[in-house]
Amino acid sequence: MSQEEARETAPLPFSFSVKLASTLADTDIMSVTLNPPTRIAALVGALVLTGVAAVALLLGRGALGGAETEAVTPLQKPAARAETTQKPAAAQRAKSRVASGFPAKIDHALRYSRVVVVSVSMPGAAVDATVRREARAGAKASRAGFIAISATNERAVSALVAKTGFLPAPAVVVVKRPGVVATTFSVTDAGTIAQAVAQARRR
Repeated sequence: MSQEEARETAPLPFSFSVKLASTLADTDIMSVTLNPPTRIAALVGALVLTGVAAVALLLGRGALGGAETEAVTPLQKPAARAETTQKPAAAQRAKSRVASGFPAKIDHALRYSRVVVVSVSMPGAAVDATVRREARAGAKASRAGFIAISATNERAVSALVAKTGFLPAPAVVVVKRPGVVATTFSVTDAGTIAQAVAQARRR
């Protein structure tokens, strides 16, 4: 066999490697390369999956956060509002005054009137009823306070006797703040009582 025939029949030294390279290249291209429609579908699918995962994560956190808030938030009682009640000026002035030492009705009247006319009379007695009316009229004319006390009220009468020393029957007592006996009458009229009230105010 001549050299030329030997060259023609001998295998090329690169045929196997070129074939292998070509085969590998074809395999790589088939496994990696995607046609355009497939790429778009894969991209859209990935975006959808990512969005679904993000929404699920946010919803899960919100639910957990709400549960934690409900679990750890203690029940708070509404703060008690401070009640600021303002007492009337007259009541505040009355509270600051010293008790007169007279019966409760007279002491209460002295809180609002500087001078008070007190009538002590026996119920059913005609003279006593007349004196009581005159005492009421005299107090009204002089703008003084007026208190009527029954002679049967032993407690009130005893307190008046302790302050005046004695009580006629019937009796009209003119007292002034803070608890001083100004004048004591028995049978009298409205004019005399009004004058006694005016004198008590001037003292």
